[in-house]
Amino acid sequence: MKAEMKEYMGMGIILIAAMAFFYFILGLAGMVSVLGIFLLFIAPMHLILDNFELSRDEKMIFSFFIGVGVFPSLAYWIGMLISFKAAIIISFVILIIAGFLIRRHLNKDMGKEHA
Repeated sequence: MKAEMKEYMGMGIILIAAMAFFYFILGLAGMVSVLGIFLLFIAPMHLILDNFELSRDEKMIFSFFIGVGVFPSLAYWIGMLISFKAAIIISFVILIIAGFLIRRHLNKDMGKEHA
Protein backbone atom coordinates (compact mmCIF):
# COMPACT_ATOMS: atom_id res chain seq x y z
CA MET A 1 0.00 0.00 0.00
CA LYS A 2 2.88 2.37 0.76
CA ALA A 3 4.42 1.76 -2.66
CA GLU A 4 1.11 2.69 -4.30
CA MET A 5 0.93 5.89 -2.24
CA LYS A 6 4.50 6.78 -3.28
CA GLU A 7 3.52 6.23 -6.91
CA TYR A 8 0.56 8.58 -6.68
CA MET A 9 2.57 11.12 -4.71
CA GLY A 10 5.21 11.08 -7.46
CA MET A 11 2.54 11.61 -10.11
CA GLY A 12 1.10 14.48 -8.08
CA ILE A 13 4.49 16.15 -7.78
CA ILE A 14 5.04 15.84 -11.54
CA LEU A 15 1.58 17.30 -12.20
CA ILE A 16 2.13 20.22 -9.82
CA ALA A 17 5.55 20.95 -11.32
CA ALA A 18 4.12 20.89 -14.87
CA MET A 19 1.21 23.12 -13.84
CA ALA A 20 3.56 25.61 -12.17
CA PHE A 21 5.88 25.66 -15.19
CA PHE A 22 3.05 26.30 -17.63
CA TYR A 23 1.50 28.87 -15.27
CA PHE A 24 4.70 30.91 -15.32
CA ILE A 25 5.10 30.54 -19.09
CA LEU A 26 1.49 30.81 -20.33
CA GLY A 27 -0.51 31.99 -17.34
CA LEU A 28 -3.71 30.53 -15.99
CA ALA A 29 -4.80 29.17 -19.40
CA GLY A 30 -1.60 27.12 -19.68
CA MET A 31 -2.03 25.72 -16.18
CA VAL A 32 -5.64 24.74 -16.83
CA SER A 33 -4.64 23.15 -20.14
CA VAL A 34 -2.07 20.92 -18.41
CA LEU A 35 -4.64 19.94 -15.80
CA GLY A 36 -7.16 19.13 -18.55
CA ILE A 37 -4.64 17.05 -20.48
CA PHE A 38 -3.82 15.12 -17.34
CA LEU A 39 -7.45 14.52 -16.40
CA LEU A 40 -8.72 13.64 -19.87
CA PHE A 41 -5.77 11.85 -21.48
CA ILE A 42 -3.58 10.41 -18.77
CA ALA A 43 -5.91 9.58 -15.85
CA PRO A 44 -8.38 7.23 -17.62
CA MET A 45 -5.63 5.36 -19.45
CA HIS A 46 -3.56 5.10 -16.28
CA LEU A 47 -6.59 3.58 -14.56
CA ILE A 48 -6.81 0.97 -17.33
CA LEU A 49 -3.05 0.27 -17.46
CA ASP A 50 -2.88 0.05 -13.66
CA ASN A 51 -4.47 -3.40 -13.98
CA PHE A 52 -1.41 -4.81 -15.74
CA GLU A 53 2.10 -5.55 -14.50
CA LEU A 54 3.89 -2.44 -15.72
CA SER A 55 6.32 -0.16 -13.96
CA ARG A 56 5.24 3.32 -12.94
CA ASP A 57 7.23 4.94 -15.73
CA GLU A 58 5.76 2.63 -18.36
CA LYS A 59 2.23 3.34 -17.13
CA MET A 60 2.78 7.10 -17.28
CA ILE A 61 4.30 7.15 -20.77
CA PHE A 62 1.92 4.60 -22.26
CA SER A 63 -1.11 6.26 -20.69
CA PHE A 64 -0.17 9.59 -22.24
CA PHE A 65 0.42 8.26 -25.74
CA ILE A 66 -2.52 5.87 -25.73
CA GLY A 67 -4.73 8.60 -24.25
CA VAL A 68 -3.70 11.05 -26.96
CA GLY A 69 -4.94 8.57 -29.56
CA VAL A 70 -7.93 6.95 -27.91
CA PHE A 71 -9.69 9.80 -26.11
CA PRO A 72 -9.87 12.29 -29.01
CA SER A 73 -10.87 9.52 -31.43
CA LEU A 74 -13.67 8.36 -29.17
CA ALA A 75 -14.83 11.93 -28.55
CA TYR A 76 -14.76 12.66 -32.29
CA TRP A 77 -16.89 9.67 -33.25
CA ILE A 78 -19.39 10.27 -30.48
CA GLY A 79 -19.34 13.98 -31.40
CA MET A 80 -20.61 13.08 -34.86
CA LEU A 81 -23.88 12.06 -33.22
CA ILE A 82 -24.23 14.62 -30.42
CA SER A 83 -22.58 17.87 -29.33
CA PHE A 84 -18.84 17.78 -28.74
CA LYS A 85 -19.08 18.98 -25.13
CA ALA A 86 -21.35 16.06 -24.31
CA ALA A 87 -19.13 13.73 -26.38
CA ILE A 88 -16.08 14.71 -24.31
CA ILE A 89 -17.89 13.96 -21.06
CA ILE A 90 -19.30 10.69 -22.39
CA SER A 91 -15.86 9.62 -23.67
CA PHE A 92 -14.33 10.32 -20.27
CA VAL A 93 -17.04 8.32 -18.50
CA ILE A 94 -16.69 5.42 -20.96
CA LEU A 95 -12.93 5.21 -20.36
CA ILE A 96 -13.32 5.39 -16.57
CA ILE A 97 -15.96 2.65 -16.65
CA ALA A 98 -13.71 0.56 -18.92
CA GLY A 99 -10.92 0.82 -16.34
CA PHE A 100 -13.20 -0.38 -13.55
CA LEU A 101 -14.63 -3.20 -15.68
CA ILE A 102 -11.15 -4.42 -16.63
CA ARG A 103 -10.10 -4.39 -12.97
CA ARG A 104 -13.25 -6.25 -11.99
CA HIS A 105 -12.78 -8.82 -14.76
CA LEU A 106 -9.14 -9.42 -13.88
CA ASN A 107 -9.97 -9.78 -10.18
CA LYS A 108 -12.59 -12.43 -11.02
CA ASP A 109 -10.02 -14.31 -13.10
CA MET A 110 -7.50 -14.09 -10.27
CA GLY A 111 -10.08 -15.56 -7.88
CA LYS A 112 -10.59 -18.55 -10.19
CA GLU A 113 -6.86 -19.24 -10.30
CA HIS A 114 -6.56 -19.28 -6.52
CA ALA A 115 -9.57 -21.58 -6.04
